[in-house]
Amino acid sequence: MLNWLGADIFHTDTLRRSQQTTTCKVPDTVTCVMRRFVAPLITIMIIGTLSVFQHEVLLDTWHRLTSLNPFAFVPLAIAAFVMITARAAFLTSCSPGISLRQAVVADQSALAAGYGIALGGGAVGTGMRIHMFSAYGLTPLQISASIIATAVVPSFTTWGLPMALLALPTIAGTASDVEQLAVIAGTLLVSVSILFWWGALKTPKVFLLVGRAGYIIRAILLRRLPRRLHRIRGLVERTEPTAFSAEMRIALVALLRTRWLFILLSSVGTLAAGYFCLWTSALVFGTQGLEWHEALIAFSLIRVLIALSPIPGGTGIAEIGLIALLERAGVSSIDAAGTTILYRFLTWFMPIVVGTVCWWRYNHPRQETSNGPIHHNDSQFENA
Repeated sequence: MLNWLGADIFHTDTLRRSQQTTTCKVPDTVTCVMRRFVAPLITIMIIGTLSVFQHEVLLDTWHRLTSLNPFAFVPLAIAAFVMITARAAFLTSCSPGISLRQAVVADQSALAAGYGIALGGGAVGTGMRIHMFSAYGLTPLQISASIIATAVVPSFTTWGLPMALLALPTIAGTASDVEQLAVIAGTLLVSVSILFWWGALKTPKVFLLVGRAGYIIRAILLRRLPRRLHRIRGLVERTEPTAFSAEMRIALVALLRTRWLFILLSSVGTLAAGYFCLWTSALVFGTQGLEWHEALIAFSLIRVLIALSPIPGGTGIAEIGLIALLERAGVSSIDAAGTTILYRFLTWFMPIVVGTVCWWRYNHPRQETSNGPIHHNDSQFENA
């Protein structure tokens, strides 16, 4: 089922976008426009504000960046490699049956879609991952368990890091308001999440409710989907939400029982790799006055900010937030801006480039062994 879903999500994305623009009624035109362009507009406004009010700092930062020794970028390349490998290891831990190389291709391709597409990039990236996992031979239940695990586990480590670092300062009353808020919110969210998933995996009631909700969604989709989208309608008609939800719970429990330690360690490994990217960026730029523990606190808080941001990858918001956190740690404005630019280059821009190359390489062998990429990909799913 999921291989059809992944293909349809990817191949019908352009059609869906065109339908959104043509089916909006006149009173809803403003809402549709805002929905499609609010994230890019916010990003442009943030960048424009920085360019106007911080142009001298940005100019000095640019001069520092262009004067760096070319060999100084070797550590950045190593940090990027570590980050890519750590993310792939985490995906491998949640997806038994795929190799590390396959995990790199799937993860970076999906990440490029999520960061590069302003609206709906996450859904497109998930569809790409489903498509690749199906081609790699994973079953629909394995794919479902992998998607859930890769979505849920990082939320625990993202919120858990500032909780672990700032719990004692919060109790002692020495933490700032932002740090206290992160600890309180993280404690509440992690506690609720633990209780929810414990109950959901312990008894089948929650997943049965999900299955019943799936039946309602299934009926709504069959009423709303046009007849010309016969492939998607056929997929929806063949789904059995209740049975699939029950089987998905069993598959998720089996995954966690057999690989929980690997999943936990690899998730922590992605945090360590992200911090390594930040610390390497500070060293390469020559940032002065930044202690490793202050950088770790800033990294933990910026991870939370990115997780809460409605903009893909937290573009714009993450940069301002990280600069402010580094300045609060005693770093100069130029050093904070330069460190942030290098760090975001590694964690935001590079995944788009690497993911685009991975996606092209994934499809390129198919082009060489068929009459064309569209013919090959369509026939693959028509014969399924």
